[in-house]
Amino acid sequence: MALFGIGKKSSYLGIDIGAAGIKLVEFREQGGRAKLHTYAYTERPPAELNANLIDDVAGTSAIIKAMIRRSKATAVKAVTGLPISSVFSSVLSVPKMADKEQKSAIEVQARKIISVPLEELILDSKVITPPELLKTKGPDALKNIQVLLTAAPKNLVSKYLAVFRASGLELASLETEAFALIRSLVGKDKSTLMVIDIGALRTSVMVVVGGIPYLSRSIDVGGLKLTKAAAAALGVSDYEAEAMKNDFRSMGVMEAGGIPPVFEPLVNQIVAEVNFSLKLFSGLDTQISADKTAAPPKTVEKIILTGGGSLLPNLDVYLAQKLNLRVFRGDPWARILYPEEVRPLLDEIGPRFSVAIGLAMREFGS
Repeated sequence: MALFGIGKKSSYLGIDIGAAGIKLVEFREQGGRAKLHTYAYTERPPAELNANLIDDVAGTSAIIKAMIRRSKATAVKAVTGLPISSVFSSVLSVPKMADKEQKSAIEVQARKIISVPLEELILDSKVITPPELLKTKGPDALKNIQVLLTAAPKNLVSKYLAVFRASGLELASLETEAFALIRSLVGKDKSTLMVIDIGALRTSVMVVVGGIPYLSRSIDVGGLKLTKAAAAALGVSDYEAEAMKNDFRSMGVMEAGGIPPVFEPLVNQIVAEVNFSLKLFSGLDTQISADKTAAPPKTVEKIILTGGGSLLPNLDVYLAQKLNLRVFRGDPWARILYPEEVRPLLDEIGPRFSVAIGLAMREFGS
């Protein structure tokens, strides 16, 4: 699902412009699969994280140009993603009708639930009612269908277009990070699961059903707050704390299955948001199933962790204990071919590359 899409198939750069830096990846096709051709990334010091890169067209485009030169990337078209926190999304139930009337019905509902004037937004919608239900005829035929609505601010989209134009790249597609994460971490898994993306400034929580993001939320707890908590506890600078926070296990300050006590208040905020999202999803899925526009209600079976903050030692074990669910770190390279000798490095940077990898995978229909 994209605000505008890709045309003729060719090689694309997946470029993720995040708070912690920019990630770039390029794949080539080998036997119908994506093979890693090159990648590059930049890291920003903690003091710079609150400045939004997308607001600095000249500076950010210069960084992207330098990354392309350094990595020897050859593609001239790019795919990028809008942060989950910047995009409105909702599952709607609308009457089943002709496309033109259906579009009008979606806009009517959108005006009821979005506080921003629709004239300031770019809307995109996708029918997500299962095909087998759409084909039902007779007295059991559907009266309503299920639609995923996405809305992005036009001024934000304009900034992304300006950055890529100044970078000398053609922005072939602009989609939400939600679909990139599903592509790289979930793939063809049709189970009901949750993705938790712990970024530098925010943590995004997303419930995925059959490859569709049914519920997306975010809170302002991320790696930077963890770094500042470590800095205050250890009496060091943010820069020093950033280098140390993932080494607490070797410092002997962790109990088996636990996380450093200094991080517990922040991580428990994520736990609270996850529990709230699970409750919201339970009500949403029950409501949708009541009008027979979706499959029977399902519960979340597992949680996939990603983002730089997911590297915090023992975080997966701690969350599994708190939430009573299976929790594991996602591997965005699992569906990608690459030289085996670079696997240790890819494992290290993988959680930070989940969005960029998913963006570049769009070409391969994964």
